[in-house]
Amino acid sequence: MVCSICGQPGHNRRTCPQRNTTGLTNQPIPPSDPPPNRRALTRKFWRTTIKTIVNLQRFVKVSLNLHENKENLKYSYFHWLKNKDLYISFPCYPDSFGTFIVGILNLGYSHKLQILNATNTACSELYKARNPVKDNKKTIKLINMRNENYLIYWVLGNIMIEDIDRKENSINYMGILRKNDKFGLNTMIGHRFYLVPHRLDSEPPYHPQTDKQFFIEPHLQINIHENTKKEIYIDDGEKLSELNRWKFNALKLDYLIREMIKLGAKNNETLDIVLDLHEDITLDEVSEWYKDIAGIPSTFTNIT
Repeated sequence: MVCSICGQPGHNRRTCPQRNTTGLTNQPIPPSDPPPNRRALTRKFWRTTIKTIVNLQRFVKVSLNLHENKENLKYSYFHWLKNKDLYISFPCYPDSFGTFIVGILNLGYSHKLQILNATNTACSELYKARNPVKDNKKTIKLINMRNENYLIYWVLGNIMIEDIDRKENSINYMGILRKNDKFGLNTMIGHRFYLVPHRLDSEPPYHPQTDKQFFIEPHLQINIHENTKKEIYIDDGEKLSELNRWKFNALKLDYLIREMIKLGAKNNETLDIVLDLHEDITLDEVSEWYKDIAGIPSTFTNIT
């Protein structure tokens, strides 16, 4: 068989190596977008403009009627809401609100400026009350109750928006949480942190780039939620162990009894019998840091 393109035997025109040497390609050309329909765009523009003008006229009419009848101006809220995005585009808003409305509708009455501005203020306050801005920022403090150091890594992503468990995510190194120490973090709802054990007291020279490249398995994964407490104890997971809870309670009770004795509680015959039992109770010595974490006065108290 002789090729009809190059005239050489051994192949046909479909497998010919010189088939595309002419510069032509066999790739289909995608259709180009049709030109925009100018007439349809113009009609849409005028429909939107007329609708805006009508809504503004209704808003002004309702506001003036409420003022004339001495009713609360916030009752025009639903008419105000229809053009809320337009008001924000006014230069020097909200001070220029009434001026722009009067100018757009060609009203020509200066006393209406005060009424419209007062209505805008009332409706804005009602809008803020109905749509409070939710603050997702959080400040937390990690308190390490364990006798080992941890490297803190922040996962780039938000568990409230995406499923970060199904993919490999980049991470940033935040710092080292040393044993019996604290570490503060400014974070947001939906963030995730990993605590990786670290034997040395110094920071490592290299860090993993993703959450799938840890050389040592993380000790703890911390997800920040709306109900996450400001203080997270690294002890029994994210909470205090039962032993440390008992220690904290014992230290607080011991401190309260000692303060009662200082205030003269032993001068009371009834309390004196009970307080004598306190002398037979001996607590183990704890560090000043531990006292501070337990919530009783220590050498760290009132240090600024």
